[in-house]
Amino acid sequence: MKEGSETWCPAIELNETEKDLILKAEVPGVEIKHLNIIAEPELISISGIHDHHKSSTEQELIPSQLHYGQLDCSVPLPKPIQVNYVRAELIDGVLTITMPKVNIVNFVRS
Repeated sequence: MKEGSETWCPAIELNETEKDLILKAEVPGVEIKHLNIIAEPELISISGIHDHHKSSTEQELIPSQLHYGQLDCSVPLPKPIQVNYVRAELIDGVLTITMPKVNIVNFVRS
């Protein structure tokens, strides 16, 4: 894929534990400072940029299959989350977003 040619969404997986929803997204080469995560009660959005740093002496021998440019992805959540307690970490190109689920009793009363 050519640099900046289109907006892309990373490969993701969404899992559930008793207390949390856990989203993992593959974003190799993207720095955490270039990511923006917006949490809503029933939606998580990830956006950012993956810059292509190629030296002036490098020549592309085969078409790149890496994604560069703007990334943007919104994932509807199967259960409401506590947006003020969402945590994100980026380790070895995998973004992990841990989202505590709302206690349904409290969510209905709000």
